[in-house]
Amino acid sequence: MNYAAEQTNPDVIIHLGDHISDARELQRRYPSAEYHMVKGNCDAYDSGETETLLFLGGIYIFIAHGHRYSVKSGLGVLTDSARSKDAALALYGHTHKALIRQMPGLWLMNPGQMMRHSGGAPASYGVVNIEKGKFDCEIVYLDS
Repeated sequence: MNYAAEQTNPDVIIHLGDHISDARELQRRYPSAEYHMVKGNCDAYDSGETETLLFLGGIYIFIAHGHRYSVKSGLGVLTDSARSKDAALALYGHTHKALIRQMPGLWLMNPGQMMRHSGGAPASYGVVNIEKGKFDCEIVYLDS
């Protein structure tokens, strides 16, 4: 996570759960950024919300870890929930697989995972640029 913050110098950092303590440590290291975080299924003993709705740069962003939306089985439940909240973008984790999917009125993005696991997807993080109510999403893949 430090690498992503160093490379992008973001105004806002969003952590999508699992090891939320990493996000809190990053918050101590880079206190000038605005932070939003949700806890994941591996954060059972940590305090915090499992989902939230943000209003940033003129758009609503629904963030959730994804385990309560069965994202490993499909994205329909997450999509329905995000749309019910009038979100333009839904950010989620849990699958550890990077994905950007654009559909009418809603984008979905999973930034992936910051560390490559053996036999797993490559390490990655996501970047969302928002300006005047418009946004674009990007997945940045790491070499190692």
